[in-house]
Amino acid sequence: MDKKTFEIADPIVDEIADAVSAVLESSGTATLRSLLGKLNNAMGDRYGVSLVLNVDVFDREKERCLPLLQTGMSGFDGDKPYQTWGDSTPQRYIVSGEMLVVPHDRCPRCWEIWDFKFKHESCTHCGATLGEEVKLLLDTDVCPNCEEGTVSITNPECGKCGCRVDPSKVTWG
Repeated sequence: MDKKTFEIADPIVDEIADAVSAVLESSGTATLRSLLGKLNNAMGDRYGVSLVLNVDVFDREKERCLPLLQTGMSGFDGDKPYQTWGDSTPQRYIVSGEMLVVPHDRCPRCWEIWDFKFKHESCTHCGATLGEEVKLLLDTDVCPNCEEGTVSITNPECGKCGCRVDPSKVTWG
């Protein structure tokens, strides 16, 4: 997704997440939570039940979907259900000279799942390769691997997770 479109969508997705959280926590979902608990109990100890809500963007020209929000409820085994999150943080990339933004577990070129790009350097769907067609744009010092430590041009190794950023695979911005 191009940077401008993502920047327009991102705060709206945050508002949607807040609205969904309010609905999931409201008394209006008591019957739904009860039924999910009943289903969970019927499934036995081996299985768990979750209710999942996805907000996807569909590209009509390229006929593909990009998930922007994945949330729901889990834990219907007698305890109060809790809200779960399955979406990934956004990451900026440079692809063919254009800045694109997608969740970090997606390919910026084809939008299919491509996680752990430093370990699996090519997208299995479209063949894009990190360091060639795709470069990770690091415009903050946040480690792209663990998102908790820091990296920089002068110190490309994260002190938190030990990931060493290969300069040939990133663009510092």
